[in-house]
Amino acid sequence: MFLSSRQLLDIIGRSNPAIYDAIFPRGGGLRQGSEVALNPKPLPPHELGAAIATEFIHTIWVADRFGLDVSPIFIDLEDWCPTGKPKFPKLPPWWPPVPEPEPQPDWFVDFHLGFAARIALVSSDFQGTQLGEYFEKTMERSISTVESSLAIMSDGSNC
Repeated sequence: MFLSSRQLLDIIGRSNPAIYDAIFPRGGGLRQGSEVALNPKPLPPHELGAAIATEFIHTIWVADRFGLDVSPIFIDLEDWCPTGKPKFPKLPPWWPPVPEPEPQPDWFVDFHLGFAARIALVSSDFQGTQLGEYFEKTMERSISTVESSLAIMSDGSNC
């Protein structure tokens, strides 16, 4: 006896009704950007910095793991985590849309502090390795950006 797809789905559905939600989502399924649509408030700058650091850590780990050249990742890092004039980062293209944070005088510093804190959290596990050197270089980059931004802010200049 052969079962049709419908009959098989009915049998599976009786034992595990959640299968219907996986196959036929009722508006509760996650779509790209739905996380932001549920909470349209912008991420705090330090959380956005930490999220970008997590993306950077994953990207550099994969490149190192597969023996790829990491220099293009550091080029992209300038877009993801800018060091010059304070500006909203150009996020990775595979991310859902993220609203820009409320303009505050110290959002750029908070962003880099969140970024550096996440890198510091992971870098201790990779001390003495090539990845550890990459993370150290990246952390120093953010710390110097924070120091220069604080110096500019203390001079009374606007960021």
